[in-house]
Amino acid sequence: MYRPKLAQVVVVLVMLSVLSTAALIHLIWQRAAGENIEEIVASLDAQTAGSVRNDLSRTLTLVSSTSEIVRSILFQGAISANDEVKREFLFLSLLREQPAIAWIGFGFPDGGFFGSHATADGRIEMVEIGAAKAGEVRPLRRDLYRPIPGDIFFEERIKAESAYVALGAPWYRLGKETGEPVWTVTNVLPNGFEPAMVLSKRVVTFGRFTGVVMVAVSLRRLSETLQALELPALGKAFVLDERGQVLATSQPSDGVMAAHFSDFPASDAVTTAAAKAVAANKVDAFRAVVPNALLGPILVSSSRLPFENWRLVTATPRSTFAGGIDKNIRRIAVVVLAMAALAAATAVGFANFLFARPLARLAEQLRAVERFSLESIRHHPTFLGELNDLSQALKRMAGGLSAFARYMPLDVVRPLIEGGTEPKPGGELCEVTVMFADLPGFTELTERLGPGVEPHLTRFLTIAVAAIHAEGGTVDKFIGDAVMAIWNAPGKQADHAARACRAAVAIRTAMHDEPPIAAGENAIRVRIGINTGTALIGNIGSAERLSYTAIGDMVNLASRLVNVAKERGVEIVISDATMRELGAEPITRPLGLATVRGKVKPVGVHTIDQLKVRSAGGSDGNGDYDGGDARVPATQALRR
Repeated sequence: MYRPKLAQVVVVLVMLSVLSTAALIHLIWQRAAGENIEEIVASLDAQTAGSVRNDLSRTLTLVSSTSEIVRSILFQGAISANDEVKREFLFLSLLREQPAIAWIGFGFPDGGFFGSHATADGRIEMVEIGAAKAGEVRPLRRDLYRPIPGDIFFEERIKAESAYVALGAPWYRLGKETGEPVWTVTNVLPNGFEPAMVLSKRVVTFGRFTGVVMVAVSLRRLSETLQALELPALGKAFVLDERGQVLATSQPSDGVMAAHFSDFPASDAVTTAAAKAVAANKVDAFRAVVPNALLGPILVSSSRLPFENWRLVTATPRSTFAGGIDKNIRRIAVVVLAMAALAAATAVGFANFLFARPLARLAEQLRAVERFSLESIRHHPTFLGELNDLSQALKRMAGGLSAFARYMPLDVVRPLIEGGTEPKPGGELCEVTVMFADLPGFTELTERLGPGVEPHLTRFLTIAVAAIHAEGGTVDKFIGDAVMAIWNAPGKQADHAARACRAAVAIRTAMHDEPPIAAGENAIRVRIGINTGTALIGNIGSAERLSYTAIGDMVNLASRLVNVAKERGVEIVISDATMRELGAEPITRPLGLATVRGKVKPVGVHTIDQLKVRSAGGSDGNGDYDGGDARVPATQALRR
């Protein structure tokens, strides 16, 4: 047994004292730093969310007021929706004064459309889609304008054809159906693919429905708002709709924006962390920390936005805020280790001078006392009073021991025995397949052979256990000349019924490969019953003795199917329940219905032939069978 020396103990105690003090200070500082970081992140998230909310609220208010202006003018009849010049002037003027708006348009009841559109390159286009008969393409006119100081400059007119029909657009349909303003999020507008949020209002002039006003804000502008935020380095922000689709992102793009988190590259650790946090938290508002091997912990937060159950998600690596703190922590760790090494070296020197050398001399003198070399014992003065007194006491003891000549050896230290935890009774309901297999004629064989029957029983049980284990079964118990086995417990097995049947065929084949015990015993070598169903599985017994087993009606039926095998003159009998678990392959031959003790209704039973098997369908629970005469080899029918 290793026993540390005093100098080693002193060094360890000194180092533990230094390191524990440093660790305590480090933990206090780290906790304070962590709380400060959380406060900083929470404050930045609140500012970011507030900025996005305010911008979105202003935009929504602007869109609502603009749509109401257009609706009121058309409703009052100040400008007719069919007056091309005045409506163009109105839409163009409003669009120039509202740079946040991408579209101001009007959908006519005949499917036509007129609107002004702010393009991505800073120009303004007037788009008019005319009416057309069914099956005809609608005419398209686009007038392009370039804004100049105080005015706009007409550039060109483009005439083409358009397949866009305002009547089929969600903003038109919802706006027409209700008299209240309706918000929609759409991907297709008259100019093509342009994700936007659209406000539409129904227009009624002099009691007659004349069309629907629409005002749209491109989601591209929402992304520009996120990109304009002062996010921390490597931090990202996303706007998600109620289905989790990405509507806007602070990550600059080349015009193509990802619609789902899965569209971002797998190497984007920050976006991946945001996706994991959103998937793990089913609420709209949360704060989470997602570990990452490359960037370390990533702080993810989510908050609600005032539109259509949208939410803002921000993700920022903790290292963005804690980089300097972590660097100082590493520096402190190096300083603490250096201090610990210096303290250890100093402790070693003092321990050797004050403790180790005096105690070593005392130990040598005690060994001399052990050898009864009392003449070599003398006093060695030491700096410490206790050790000096001990040296003097040892000198006096040597004088007293000189009259004695006996020595008592130390007792031998015996190791401790570890105790285990006592199992407790209990179990659970589980679907299993149970097999009983016994040796036919064992009673008569015992009477004839006496003790000589043991090798035959051992050979049978060895074959059975090997086949059961080969198919992943659990040998439950031996009952005289019978063996009980369970599948699908304690481990789960999807094909437990097929495994049990394969084990039964393997036992039967192996028994027929063995020489007969006596002449004329070649026909029936084994009897096997198999049943599938729900049983109580677990540790069954008393507090003093337990057994892992299965109990229940399905177990009793499996046991009694062995007698059915005897009555029907076959070696393997399986129940309807087991046959149904085997799937659609033709692997069984029906034996009809069997009356089993303990069962009110007869039980449908089947067997598996030695060389070939026949599918005869299954029982419908009333004893009726749908038959068939297909035959396949047993090895194919029971393949894995």
